[in-house]
Amino acid sequence: MRNKLPKLALAIVAFAATPALANELDKPVQVNTSGMQPSVAAQVQKHADESTKALMEYLWFTRRIHHLWLDDVTKPASDAVAANEPRKELRQMATRTTGLQ
Repeated sequence: MRNKLPKLALAIVAFAATPALANELDKPVQVNTSGMQPSVAAQVQKHADESTKALMEYLWFTRRIHHLWLDDVTKPASDAVAANEPRKELRQMATRTTGLQ
């Protein structure tokens, strides 16, 4: 009986906190769809307007097709890697047989 009391107390606290945590998932979330194909961007925006949970489910079910994760679409445009990385200039190498490569 003594070992069951801490487990029971933890279960009660977890059960009481569930509505508070679930409430956060029901809110719409703002997404950054720049750089996506228009059809993918429309689907991401549609699910983001419904709720965070709907967006997470959509991204999970299409993860092997679009390779998008929640962090990829929820971070602001200024934090996007592709927008901030400077474009690399490729070096040209001279070879004996073909000239510039």
